[in-house]
Amino acid sequence: MTTAAMPSTTVEWVTDPARFAALATAWDALAEQEGTPFLRHAWLNAWWDAFGAGRGDLRVCALWRRDELIAGLPLLARGRRLEGLADYHSPRFGAVARDKGARAALARELRGRVVLPALDGDDPLLGLLNARGGRIVEPFAVSPYVDTTGEWDAYRSATKSRWGAPLERFRRKMVREHGATFELVTAPVDLEPVLERGFVVEASGWKGREGTAILSTPETTAFYGAIARAFQASGELRLSWLELDGQMAAFDLCLLHGERLYLLKTGYDEAHRRVAPGLVLRLSVLERCFEMGLRTHELLGGEDAWKLKFATGERRHVTLRCFGRDPAARSAYAYRRWARPVLRSAYRRARAARAATA
Repeated sequence: MTTAAMPSTTVEWVTDPARFAALATAWDALAEQEGTPFLRHAWLNAWWDAFGAGRGDLRVCALWRRDELIAGLPLLARGRRLEGLADYHSPRFGAVARDKGARAALARELRGRVVLPALDGDDPLLGLLNARGGRIVEPFAVSPYVDTTGEWDAYRSATKSRWGAPLERFRRKMVREHGATFELVTAPVDLEPVLERGFVVEASGWKGREGTAILSTPETTAFYGAIARAFQASGELRLSWLELDGQMAAFDLCLLHGERLYLLKTGYDEAHRRVAPGLVLRLSVLERCFEMGLRTHELLGGEDAWKLKFATGERRHVTLRCFGRDPAARSAYAYRRWARPVLRSAYRRARAARAATA
């Protein structure tokens, strides 16, 4: 751990996970101002424990004014490059800060090669980080959401033509023929058995086959298990599931924060695909969100076709890449700025040509 003096502030580069753990209370006081659960200490700590140690060395930039933490950015070092503690499991990333001045002071501490994924499209860091060696802003994800502040009947009428299936009829059929039961946006009392069943269902279909399910790797399993337990302790974990003939057929892992329900993971048992249990569960969860008076149901991730059946809006996230002035950094900048787009375009043209002649 090293420190450097600044006018009225102290910069601390935290390299010890135990020291970062000691910052949890002060960190969360700042994270609460950011309006998202994904900058909370519990989320970042779970990510570091599951994925970070194998990728690089911890480098959390923390700004102090006397004994008060006023800003922080969680990073890891990979060689001479600093990267955010985030990847495709992270719906949003960024700094925590008490005010604009603290955020600007934090940005001034970031030099050389820096990669910050999953930033909001209007994140202040995009305007504060000035890289002398050049910078590139790339798309990260476009995440659909559903505005749940109006009336359910109006939303239903506006979106029903997009559902692609008679979901309400399927739901009645489930109840009539399979004794369907629904647990919707529930804070589970006995967490572990529900997680175990839910994780199995989530991995039973295409996610399991493609290796993107929670159970696909020990690291991913550990991460989502830690998230579930940490946010259950804070009272923000919410699970939903559908049972057919006494067996779980669809499952949601969500966080409820700031009147927004965030969908982290979802899945369904493909043995019941004829009655679309995943879509029926989504419709039922959305109806419950309207009943609860929530602001949004955040579907997160990318623009999957099933999400667009229900979405009313989208949130754009980007990756910011800043480059240094050393030869390696300049080469990396030139590749990503000019060579990579040309190569990707050529690859797509060749792929389209092969498809046309197949």
